[in-house]
Amino acid sequence: MTIDPLEVQFHLVHDCIRAAVYADFIARKKPQAEAWLSICDMFYSEAIITWNVIFGTNSQNSHWKKMINHLSIPKGSKIKPFGEEIISEYLDITVEEWGKYHELMRKLRNKRFAHFDCEVIQETFPNLTWAIRSAYLYREWLISLLFEYKKSGKQKDVTKTTGEEMLKIFENQIAEICK
Repeated sequence: MTIDPLEVQFHLVHDCIRAAVYADFIARKKPQAEAWLSICDMFYSEAIITWNVIFGTNSQNSHWKKMINHLSIPKGSKIKPFGEEIISEYLDITVEEWGKYHELMRKLRNKRFAHFDCEVIQETFPNLTWAIRSAYLYREWLISLLFEYKKSGKQKDVTKTTGEEMLKIFENQIAEICK
């Protein structure tokens, strides 16, 4: 049995966004129980790691650059190929700024979370806003692609949950347990 690569991408995107939303909520609300600081750290780590699975190293099979090579855009579609230009435009930054953020996220994953390098002192920890927004954009692009597949006659399920609804669901979930 093979795993549908599109389904994997959606799960990774949701894991990244969920972890980032949870970490952000906890960091802003600062619940009283001491355990929340550790839980916030775990969510932050998960957001960094899953973001890197999608956006980090180009050689990984789950990286968007490898994935989109297997996802052809139907002829006549107006959807643009997903790429760094789309990401930087959406984030309202330059491609160079995206590259610096990308490198910071990869370095953090490689030197702190996936392989702890005690010789590296991490002074700057990336804000998760661009991670959430880039994962959100990729999710929207994937949904657009699925709609294009459906229009061209391919049998594909498309989620009815909008990006905004998904964010609200995650925010409500973490708010419910942080009372």
